[in-house]
Amino acid sequence: MQERQVRNPIGRRRGIGAEFTVSRRALLAGLAAPLCGSAETPAEQALALRKAAAGDGEKAVLDLLEGRARDSLAAIRRSRTRADADRYRADLLRGKLRESLGLGRLPGPLRVRPRQVGILTRAGYRIEKLTYETLPDVEVPAHVYAPEQSQGRGPAILFYCGHWWEDSKTKPDFQAFCINMARAGFVVMTFDPFGQGERGVSNRDHRRTEMLLTGVSQQGIAEYETRCALAYLAWRRDVDPRRIGFTGASGGGYNTWITAALDDRIAVAVPVVGTSEFYEQISVCRPLDWYNANEHCHFVPNLIRYANNHEFVAMIAPRPLMIIAASQDQSFPVEGVRQVFKYGEEIYAGSRDGEKVSYYEDSTTGHGYQQKKREAAYGWFLKWLMNRGDGAPFPEPPTETEPWDSPELRCFPPGENKPAGPGIAAMAAKLAGATRTPKAKPRLAEVLGVADSGSAAPVRLEDRPVQRVVFRAQDGLSIPAFALQAGGERKGFLLALDDNGKEDLAAEPLVEEARRAGWAVAGVDVRGIGELSTSKPGWVFAVSLLLGENFVWRQALDLVAASRQLPAAPLAVYARGHNAALAATYALAVMQGVRWFVLRDGFLSFRQFLERPESMRASFALHTGERYRKAVYDREIPSEYFVFDVLRHFDLPQLLESLTCPGLIANPIDGDWKRMSEPEARRFVEPRTRLECSAAADAVLASFRALLTA
Repeated sequence: MQERQVRNPIGRRRGIGAEFTVSRRALLAGLAAPLCGSAETPAEQALALRKAAAGDGEKAVLDLLEGRARDSLAAIRRSRTRADADRYRADLLRGKLRESLGLGRLPGPLRVRPRQVGILTRAGYRIEKLTYETLPDVEVPAHVYAPEQSQGRGPAILFYCGHWWEDSKTKPDFQAFCINMARAGFVVMTFDPFGQGERGVSNRDHRRTEMLLTGVSQQGIAEYETRCALAYLAWRRDVDPRRIGFTGASGGGYNTWITAALDDRIAVAVPVVGTSEFYEQISVCRPLDWYNANEHCHFVPNLIRYANNHEFVAMIAPRPLMIIAASQDQSFPVEGVRQVFKYGEEIYAGSRDGEKVSYYEDSTTGHGYQQKKREAAYGWFLKWLMNRGDGAPFPEPPTETEPWDSPELRCFPPGENKPAGPGIAAMAAKLAGATRTPKAKPRLAEVLGVADSGSAAPVRLEDRPVQRVVFRAQDGLSIPAFALQAGGERKGFLLALDDNGKEDLAAEPLVEEARRAGWAVAGVDVRGIGELSTSKPGWVFAVSLLLGENFVWRQALDLVAASRQLPAAPLAVYARGHNAALAATYALAVMQGVRWFVLRDGFLSFRQFLERPESMRASFALHTGERYRKAVYDREIPSEYFVFDVLRHFDLPQLLESLTCPGLIANPIDGDWKRMSEPEARRFVEPRTRLECSAAADAVLASFRALLTA
């Protein structure tokens, strides 16, 4: 972190004496000097300390999170016999997986109302072009590849495209699979997932985090749309609903695992490069920031508390399952896939169904659904859905595909790609509107996924103006902080947090005013902020969600731990910034002995994450070419702020209403990141809490002085 000049928005005012003012430079010097002696000046010492601490701090934060993922997966109860797997599947696994996906929240029964928009006749097969609706105003383009001559009800395959953004269902490798299966007598259906193909391109539609607030995960949307397609496929007169297979690559392979694990209508499953042993996948995606979390389909809430990939195998058994992997696959390490298959051999062999599980590893090509992988899938489907062959790879004949962007293959009119975003966002708003948050004070640990572990030993404070302090979080993380002496007789401790890090608190006029009034100050960097900031927010969000815990709640618990390690005294809390204010809101709900609080520049309600007309409208934009990989679609709310299914349990105003101490909320922001007017903000703020929405710095300071003297 380079030293920079901190602008004081309020300015030095008469009555705040120099003896009570600690500049940022002086603070840094005071923190660095006792710990680092090699640099020439205090500022250089502080810079060296900051750089060293930041690197170590980030590693500690990420290591602890990865360790919790490892330990959680290791603790999963694993079935070792088919009988046990049958009981476990029925009693627990499927129910928990449905809950994590949020399938019960979305509409049903499914009536997709298909509309045929064209037929392409080819040698040995035809392509029926369809559109149908999954949610209101959410239209899906699909292709059905069917044999040239129908012979009554025959076998069918549902093909789910992975994350191939522009070509999607028309990717030549996918066309080749569908063509050859149709020529062999199968009906094959494939469609564009949201954000892809004729519904894209939009990475943003693959991370519709607003649905999390209503208890629906991104994979839940994918699974819901899969069920819509499956309902249509089973309805067709040329399909035998007892002989439906499922396959797909990458995200499509993962969707194959999920659907086959939940739905016994899938008679045969062939997931292709779809996942690995989950800890290996988590570990390998850490340095990649899980591909910047551009899509959230693999981030299933709470999943790794009860299931690894092995449990998907147990849910599918004894139906025929072939796992197809690539020897070189950055996303899904092959050793982990081999482990999953080895477990599958044990489960299937235990009931004499050993021939129904198979593994194929492609050493010629990597991630994708290339020819060798397709040939392995052909042979497996032919054996188990047609009773043809022994399940070995079936050679692919010469196959002619069309350019992925051929106008003939389009289901929507030329140039009219239709985003799913508006319909999904509207459904999120509808579900939220139908949710009545209970009035009772919530049990935060149950909703946010981590229990508050209680007290800790106090830190030792020395008799000097500035001191570096290290608090201990409940999971053992070192929480860096500073302590400033009060300007006179100490009334208590002000626990302060800032989005930009604790150093930016040094010249904060409200902090200076509190010290002048007799409050000692403890400035804290919780995980994710300041010395503990991380360059891997996508990975942190993903792993936290998979664990069923919330990262901002972890930040709040860091703040709570710090409050318990200060010498016994009255407490106050000051938080500046949208992250700091949210963490402090959680912390205030469980802290004891708080005399007053200030929350500044933060959100007031989870519902603001849905009520953001300008940003939401911008998020519906579609892109072409490589631009979609880097485009900023809107000012998104950070993913870690979203809590799964939170609106059925609490909202932020409830937490503040439960407090018995006075407080000030200054310059709150709306979902479009704009400062709210007082009438807008007062909808969320009870009358006894002071509210200051003025842009004038003097007005904020005046409101704070009134709070101090109340």
